Amino acid sequence: MADTTRRSFLAAIPLAATFGLLVSPLMRYLRPTIKPMDILGPSDQPKALEEVAFTQKDFPEEWTCLPFMFSQSYKEYNPELMEVRKIPGFAVKLPTGDVVAYSRICPHLGCIFNFVKDPDECLKGYNFKPNGPVFACPCHLSVYDIAQGGKVVSGPAPRPPRQFTVKSDGDKISIISLEAGGIA
Repeated sequence: MADTTRRSFLAAIPLAATFGLLVSPLMRYLRPTIKPMDILGPSDQPKALEEVAFTQKDFPEEWTCLPFMFSQSYKEYNPELMEVRKIPGFAVKLPTGDVVAYSRICPHLGCIFNFVKDPDECLKGYNFKPNGPVFACPCHLSVYDIAQGGKVVSGPAPRPPRQFTVKSDGDKISIISLEAGGIA
């Protein structure tokens, strides 16, 4: 009887070791944004280093477009424990009076796109005549309609550019975070 218990115990050791080795990758699969074995720790999602701020006076009329640079930190397993990326963006005042902000990185292949206010200029440079101001990528001629939430209206881009979260507080307009996702 004692021999059976000992044999069962010795057989269980490799099974327990195998299960133990599988727990960490399984947990990383279930919650990929945490450190190994840090099940209850905070998320490793990107965070803004500082907000970008404008005032209502910076947008005197509709379709005023202002470029900005947004700094975001990403957790990395390097000596600094993070990587800082600067993401170019445009803040635009819509005819409704709302201010929206988009990343200037084209979701097609990562080129930096332009703001084109004149539809005739867009026709000459991007082979598409929109109904109003648009974002247009010079690399592969993707055109995004700002009035329709950045909708792709021409070109090979698979989706609209990533949008920033804009917060209005009285006269202050703050750009506080970027929509999750990658370039493509």
